[in-house]
Parts: sequence; C-alpha cells; structure tokens
Amino acid sequence: MKRNKMLSSSAMTILAVVFTILVKTVDVGYVANTGSAVGFYSVNMPFIEKFSFNATLFSLTQVLGLVALLPVIFFAFLGLYELSTRKSLKKVDPDLYAMALLYVLMAAVYIFFDKVYVVNLRPIIMEGESVAASSFPSTHTLLSITILGSAIMECGRIKSKGGRVTLSLLLALLLLAVVAGRLFSGVHWPTDIIGGVLWGEVLLLWFQYFSLLFSEKIKG
Repeated sequence: MKRNKMLSSSAMTILAVVFTILVKTVDVGYVANTGSAVGFYSVNMPFIEKFSFNATLFSLTQVLGLVALLPVIFFAFLGLYELSTRKSLKKVDPDLYAMALLYVLMAAVYIFFDKVYVVNLRPIIMEGESVAASSFPSTHTLLSITILGSAIMECGRIKSKGGRVTLSLLLALLLLAVVAGRLFSGVHWPTDIIGGVLWGEVLLLWFQYFSLLFSEKIKG
C-alpha cells in the first residue's frame, strides 16, 4: 500500500513538472495588455477574450477562498487539543502530523512559483498594481484542492454516515465553486487552473503517503 502510494505520488509529481515546463515553453505568445508572455497562447488567449474580467466572480472567489481556509484552523486546534488531553506526541493522530506537513509543502509550492520560478503573469493588471502578478498555478485553486481535498479525505473518520456524506458534499461544492469561479472570473489563464489542480493533486497524494508512513512510525 505504502509503496503504491509513493509510486502514484511520484508519477503525479512528474506529470505536474512536465506540464509546468510545457506551459513555460510551448506556443509562447505576447500579451499586449500586460506586456508579458504566456504559453499555450492559442488556447489561453481565446478563452480570456471570451471570458473577460468579472468583478462579481472575482470578489466571490476571494470570499470563498477565505472560507476554504477554515479547515486549516480546525485541524490546528484539533492537534493542540489532542496534545493537551493525551499528554504525548506519540498519541496525537498521525494524520494530523501529515496534515501539518501538507500545509508546509503547500506553502513551499506557493512561494516557489510566486517568487522563484514565475511561469506566467495574470492576463490583466489588477487595480492598484503597476504590473501583472504571477498567476501560475492559480493560488485559490491550489489551496482549495489541497485544503478542502484533504478535509474531504478526513471526513471518512466521521462515524455518522449522514454527517460524513453531508460534510463531504459541502466541502466538494465549495471546492468546485472556488475553482470554477476562478476560471471564469478572467483573472487566470486556463492553464493556471489546470496547474493548480495538478499541483494540488500532487500534494494530496503525498499527504496520503505520509499519513501511512507516520501511522506506521507511531504505531511501530
């Protein structure tokens, strides 16, 4: 099981890396609106021309993005609660350690693409900015896939089937709303959204792997 998780995680990581390189190098075209360039130009530009900036969707996804951060707070408090009541690091749920590592890796991916390796810039320059901001992968997509996706996985621990299904459905709907809203708000290229999904899936697969690893270490 653990070996299969590691293999699938590695394969998804390679896929995400290859896609990122392709976005950076294939069919690169000039974007007059921002004075920058974007890969897969023949796909990205027609989409943005059809779905221009939508202030309502943009504002909505900003709010939904904040809501999507709530599981981070919940699991942080859950970890502190378990530590305070069980009085031992070894008695804290292994998944909470994996969750903490997941959030650290998510932050690292965000910083890497925002500061170190900028793939492309937004299709528009937002109000109050002098230049277009880095937009690959879509931060809202990355965060919602990673945070809400891992929260959905943890819903399996809820004993009540009704509660488990209801919460999973609500989290899934929130995830879809953030991703779809970001796609059609006109502040991201389609490849930004795909990149966010791919890198989010990479993180989720590694989360599953480390959950198994930490569980074995603690129980062992």
